[in-house]
Amino acid sequence: MTRLHLQLHRAPRRASRARGFNLVELLMALGISAALLTATMVSLNACFIAYQATTEEASTHTVSRLVMHRVLTMIRTGADFGPMPANPLDKVVTSDYIEFVDHNDEYIRVTFDEVAGTLLYRVGEDGTDRVLLAGVRRTTTPGEAEGSEIDFPAFTLEYEKGTHLFRVSMDLTIEPDDNQSTKFDRGYMRPIRLVASSMPRTTNW
Repeated sequence: MTRLHLQLHRAPRRASRARGFNLVELLMALGISAALLTATMVSLNACFIAYQATTEEASTHTVSRLVMHRVLTMIRTGADFGPMPANPLDKVVTSDYIEFVDHNDEYIRVTFDEVAGTLLYRVGEDGTDRVLLAGVRRTTTPGEAEGSEIDFPAFTLEYEKGTHLFRVSMDLTIEPDDNQSTKFDRGYMRPIRLVASSMPRTTNW
């Protein structure tokens, strides 16, 4: 039998059909894709929150340090400080405000408003209080008793020889905040504690 006869007697092959995904395979693929997309979105959200919190902390820290540096500079060049000790024998006065006369002979008062959470600045005895720094709160630490707290004064004035001011210390805690803050980063930002002291020039001479 010739090759031609063999080819004619062979059974015809079935045409191959393209096999697609069944329902189970399709559901498995969708589940895997959804899991990957969810993990990606969670990672992106965590990165965004961390970036936003870091940015606000850095911005608030810079502004707060500039404000504190400015206040300490005015204290360093000031005179006639207050409040004075009620008892001449007392050498330390703690207060939520400090007042003095700057190098231009102008009355200056810096006040910590605990209710409004701001640091206020006034020029002149009859002047208007202006917000110097917002998001300010009193520094506290846990006390010995459970649930108790120890409050630190905003300003500590140390006197010697009666009315001679020796040192002024500031202790404030700043809550990070920025104009572009969002609801997502609430609770992720750490408060910034700023502690600094300054001595008037009259003390150094």
